[in-house]
Amino acid sequence: MRKYFSLLILILSSCSSSDPKMIFEERTGLSITDSISNVKATDNYDLQEGEFSIVFKTTDSQINAWVNSSPPWENMQWHKGQIPHHIGVAVHFNFPSGSGYGIDENGISSYTDDSELTKLFNDTTNYYSFKEDCCANDKDLRFHDGRLLILQPRTKMVYYAVWDF
Repeated sequence: MRKYFSLLILILSSCSSSDPKMIFEERTGLSITDSISNVKATDNYDLQEGEFSIVFKTTDSQINAWVNSSPPWENMQWHKGQIPHHIGVAVHFNFPSGSGYGIDENGISSYTDDSELTKLFNDTTNYYSFKEDCCANDKDLRFHDGRLLILQPRTKMVYYAVWDF
């Protein structure tokens, strides 16, 4: 009995880490083997609703290693380019305000609000992986609950978020 109790405590403690590096590795399945800096974890979950994010800077070799391996969440390949509007509006990362999007009279969508977040989402050098955790079959609730990982080779920044709204 004592052996099982100790194992249960070990499992629970490993799942409830507050170390952003460990959380990132557990939730994405990607190993951090190079140095990271400027780490910021933001958790605004309130009653199981909100967003948790980790943002950090790493090395060219770390980003290249990830891009040359399989992306997280059973995606077959990394996506490259701008973040689709229906995904980007769901996350804030650690930016002061979120981003929305609008459609002009020609039917062209563009991000609005936070200019720095808009710059990130519009960067064509992004590699990203996402998973929709809820409501994929309900067009009114798309990306209500999901995960997004953006690797930005140009700046060596990494943006990870999980949300539920």
